[in-house]
Amino acid sequence: METVKQFIGIDVGSKELVKTHGIQTTPEKFIKLSTESIANTIPSINNWIETLSAESHIIFETTGNYSLNLAYCLEIADIPFTIITPSQSKGFAQTLKVSNQNDAIDASLLAYYGVRNQPQPTNLEDETLHHLRQKRKHLSSLMAQKQVVTNQLHALSYDAKADTMVLKSLELLLQTFQIQISQFEKELFTLDNDQYKHIYNLITSIVGIGQAAANAMIIATDGFKNFENVKQLLKFFGIVPKEKDSGTSVRKKYGIAQSGIAYVRSVLYMAARSAKKHNLACIQIYQRQRNMGKPHKIAIVAVMNKLVRQVFAVVTKNTLFVNEYEFAK
Repeated sequence: METVKQFIGIDVGSKELVKTHGIQTTPEKFIKLSTESIANTIPSINNWIETLSAESHIIFETTGNYSLNLAYCLEIADIPFTIITPSQSKGFAQTLKVSNQNDAIDASLLAYYGVRNQPQPTNLEDETLHHLRQKRKHLSSLMAQKQVVTNQLHALSYDAKADTMVLKSLELLLQTFQIQISQFEKELFTLDNDQYKHIYNLITSIVGIGQAAANAMIIATDGFKNFENVKQLLKFFGIVPKEKDSGTSVRKKYGIAQSGIAYVRSVLYMAARSAKKHNLACIQIYQRQRNMGKPHKIAIVAVMNKLVRQVFAVVTKNTLFVNEYEFAK
C-alpha cells in the first residue's frame, strides 16, 4: 500500500505558529485535517515535532528572524520542509481566487501549496556562513551610521555657532562606532599579511579585477573561508539576475537582486564593465546575452557572475588566471 504524504502548512508569527495538517488522497484531492496553534519557541516546536509522522512535509513562508527557530528545529530533527517567499504564496492564493485572509486560511493554503506543487525540501545554509552574513550585515550598518555622523560633523564644521553639546555628542558617537567597527573587522578578518598578499595576487591576475574589487571580496569573505562551492559565494554577494516576465504585457527587467553585500556588488559592477571588453570568457558571455535580446544590465550581471566563478576557481585551485584557458581546451 502506497504511503500517503502529509503536508503541514504553517503561518509564522512572532509569538505563535498556526499550523494546518492536510493529506493528499489523490493528485487532485486535498483533505484538511485540523488547525492548531503552538508557541513560537524552541521547546514548544520540539514537542510538536515529536508528534510528527515520517511522511510529514512542512511548508511555511520566510518571515525573517521569526521563522528561524522553526527552520533550525526541523533541520536538526531531519524533517523535510520547504520555505517559500511571500510572493509565491500570494500568487498561489490569487490563482485559487482566495480573497479572505487570516492565519488559519494562510496555513491551509500553504498545506495545499505542498499538495499541488510537490516542492523540493529547502536546504539551509551552513551555520557558520549564516553567522558570517549576520556579522557582515551588522558591520555594514555600523559603517553606514558612522558615515551619517561624519557627514553631520562635517556640515557643522561650517557653522560658527554650532552647539557645543551637539558637537560633543556626535564626536562620542563617532568614537563609539569606530570602536565597534574595529571589533567586528577584527572578528571577520583573520588573514595575515602574507596570506592576504597571496590571495590578492591570485585575484588580480583575472582580467578585469582591479585593486578595489579584490580588496572588497577578500575582506568581505575573510579570504574566502567557509565557502564550499561557488553558489554559496554568489548568494553571499547577491550576484543574481532579477527579471519579471509575465505573458506579453508584463516584461520588466532588473539588474541585480537587492540581497547580499551592496558594496561588493558595486565594485564588481565596475569590474564587469572592464571585463566585458578584455576578459575573453566575459566578452563571450556579454555578447551572447546581448544577442539573445537581454538588456545591458542583465548581461553585466552575467559577467559579474562569471568573474566571481573565476575568482573562486583561482583561489581554490591556487593558480594564476590564464585569459585564454577556456578557449585553449
